[in-house]
Order: sequence, then structure tokens, then C-alpha cells
Amino acid sequence: MSDIESPTRDWLRKLLTPDFLVHEGWSGWHKHEGEKVLYDLVIEPRPHLIERGFDRGWVVVEVKLFNHGERKKPDVKIRDMLWQCVSYSYSQIELPAGGHVNPLFTLYYLGGTGLDARYQPELTALHHFVQRGGVGSLEVNKNGSWSIRFGGSFYYRSAVGKGPHHVGTKRQIGSAR
Repeated sequence: MSDIESPTRDWLRKLLTPDFLVHEGWSGWHKHEGEKVLYDLVIEPRPHLIERGFDRGWVVVEVKLFNHGERKKPDVKIRDMLWQCVSYSYSQIELPAGGHVNPLFTLYYLGGTGLDARYQPELTALHHFVQRGGVGSLEVNKNGSWSIRFGGSFYYRSAVGKGPHHVGTKRQIGSAR
């Protein structure tokens, strides 16, 4: 089976490398089920980002391609992707040097030709919901700058720095944050 996401991961790795150590092929374990999980990318902020407020730690990035005319229904693919991200948010990353760490949060990146506009409202609604489980989006602008967003708030923008809210790093447990 071919790895159709590989070119997108390669492009994303090159784009993020000035700001992050980018690791591909890392795995971990789901905390509750003990099931092994494989991450598309795990990124660590470089010192200059930490100095500008980015929290120290590891971030899981899930890459998904959305292309017009796919067989799988986009709404199902959206829900599957976001649930995968929630699961990864509650996993432990296995470090190559030994030991396990919790991810700061999990991000999804949408690649491909794009999501059909009629499915955008569902993605937006679910995006606001899954932020409570430490899941946000990684977005890349046409000029190559990137941003990390949870719900309607930015955690970090490469051109601006850390946002004013502590979104992303807090998990909502029950009805309390």
C-alpha cells in the first residue's frame, strides 16, 4: 500500500524545521487501552519559540488529505480524524532514548485539494468540541507562516507569538477545566 501522505509530511517537515525538531515514525501507547499508536509527526519547539512563550514539550501532528472526489465520505473522514487526534491526545509518546511523555496537545493538518465547503460547518463545530480534549489545528498561510488554533483562539502564530489564552495545554475533565 502506498503512503499518499508522505509528500505532505515531507513538505510540512521542511516548513516546520526552522522552528521545531520534527520527528517522523515515532510511536506511543494509548494510556487506557495500552494499544500501540503510530504518529505521523512529533514536533518539539526550538529554544527561540520557548523564549517567545511556546510551552516546552512534544506535540503530535496528524496529517490527513482531503481531496475532492474521494470514496470515503468527508463527514465520516472528519469524525474519524478528530477521534484519532483525541485518542493521541490521551496517549504517551515513546521517546527513542527511553521513557514516555504525555503530548502537550495533538494537532491535525489538512492537506490535499481541500475539503468540500459543505462539510466545513461540521469540521468547525467538531473543532470547537475537541479542543476540550487537547486537539487543535495546524494551519499554514500562503506566505509560509503557520498558526496553531484551538476552537476560536490561537495558541501560537509564527508571525506573532503566543496568544493571550492558555488554550491547548489544558484538558477538560468532566464539566470543569
